[in-house]
Parts: sequence; structure tokens; C-alpha cells
Amino acid sequence: MRKRNRRLRKKLHLGEFQQLGFEVSITLKPDLGIDALDRLLDDFILDAIERNDLAYGGGTDGGFISTWNRGSASETHRTMVENWLSRRPEVVSVRLGTLVDAWYPEAGPHFDPKFETDAWEEHPRAL
Repeated sequence: MRKRNRRLRKKLHLGEFQQLGFEVSITLKPDLGIDALDRLLDDFILDAIERNDLAYGGGTDGGFISTWNRGSASETHRTMVENWLSRRPEVVSVRLGTLVDAWYPEAGPHFDPKFETDAWEEHPRAL
């Protein structure tokens, strides 16, 4: 194991620069039309995501949420997203994942890579 300098930790989003996010899985009413789905996704992006400086990658059945700027999503963000989705009549159920490293999710929720070895060797990804 080796210690990485601050510049490299920042570039690799490690240590004090780690960013956390969470997955969301949404089950919708089966009879929704395309217009209702578009309206739900637009409202979700505007009201729950952008208004809280979050970023969302996904669709109407779920995705991943993290912060738009540097920093991490929090339990407060998770609760806010869950409450917003649960109040919508189009939504049957909502499941949220735990906070995980947004850049290295395979490392698990308690990954602290201050002195980690090369993450690409430990967790190879298919190209």
C-alpha cells in the first residue's frame, strides 16, 4: 500500500475527496401513459434533484443519485428523495440503497481508500 498525495487523491476522488451517492428503485403504476411518465420524470428532476443540487442518472424505474458539485449525498438527501417519491400518486413503491462511494461503488459503503492500492487492479471492470 502507498500513500497518495493530495492532488492525486482529489483527482481520483479518494480519502477526504470521496463522494457518496445512493441508488433508487421506483415501481410505478402499470397503466401510466407516456405523458404521465414524462411529467413525473420532469417534476422529479426539477423539484427533488436540481432544487437540492443533486445529480440523477437513470430513468423512470430508478437510477443513481449523488451531488451535482463536490461533496456527498447525505441521509437527509435520501429521506427527502424517498418522501418526495412516496407522495406521488404514480409511485407504487420506492427502495433506496445505502450511501456508497459514487466513483468506486464495488468497494462497498465503508470504503476508506486513504492508503489503498490501485483500485483498478483490485476491482477490474469489463471493457
